[in-house]
Amino acid sequence: MGSAKRLLTCAEVNEMDLVQYLDSLGFKPVKIRGVNSWYLSPFRIEHTASFKVNRSLNRWYDFGLGKGGNVVDFGVLYFNCAVRTLLSSFQGRVWNLHIADRFPAQLSSPLELTHTEILRTNALVQYLAIRGIPLDLAQKYCKQVSYTVYGKKYFGIGFPNDSGGYEIRNAFFKSCSRPKGVTTIRRGFTTLSVFEGFMDFLSFLKLFEGTVAIETDYLILNSLSFFEKQMEHMLSYSKVFLYLDNDKAAKQCAASARKSSNVFISRNRLYLNYKDLNDCLTGNRFPPQSAGYVDPGEP
Repeated sequence: MGSAKRLLTCAEVNEMDLVQYLDSLGFKPVKIRGVNSWYLSPFRIEHTASFKVNRSLNRWYDFGLGKGGNVVDFGVLYFNCAVRTLLSSFQGRVWNLHIADRFPAQLSSPLELTHTEILRTNALVQYLAIRGIPLDLAQKYCKQVSYTVYGKKYFGIGFPNDSGGYEIRNAFFKSCSRPKGVTTIRRGFTTLSVFEGFMDFLSFLKLFEGTVAIETDYLILNSLSFFEKQMEHMLSYSKVFLYLDNDKAAKQCAASARKSSNVFISRNRLYLNYKDLNDCLTGNRFPPQSAGYVDPGEP
């Protein structure tokens, strides 16, 4: 008889990135200010964000409750359960282990990259097809990566960043290997196109194939939290086209950028009825009631 799988420890669960854990529960930040992501509180109905996550410390604080803490503290309070029950809920849910998105990196990651090669595994090719991305296009910018999480072997699509890490995707997993960072593609143009993630970047190349829209340099943030840190780089261009998601956090980020300089130009109206460029490519429209956020700063 095989031995039972051990529970994750509190220390291991607390290494998980709080922002991405909240995202897995359906909570999105309504604004991002430096290392702080602000939310409408998960614990009550409210109209002004009073729940803050400091990504540098990986800690949360709810100003309405006057309480805060780590991932385990949040989970126990949110689910109203014992610590052991919460730890049990993480068994087999590898996709929650998104700790590498935090900055600065303070703890060792359970994800270890072991091998990279050309994209060719059928499961990944099929996943790309579902996302509307041609294999030859993905092969130009991505690798097939093999990695382990707590010793268990996996593989996925790897998109390299400038720091030596990879964004990793497959049909069941979304994470990254360390170090986390942005991806810049310099092609000698005086204009720059900015994307939140590499799936949107690849979707853009497919959607605007053969048009002048693709004749720019590229910046793939790999996390919206890196936007402000890339300001100096972006302002070195004559025009910066923002192809960010159609959600509150991204729209507020774009509005703030446009107020700071007229080099920033939002292009999200090109896919206004979609969450992002990949949804636009695949035809996955917003439900009519979901597209109601209006950015008052949009031209």
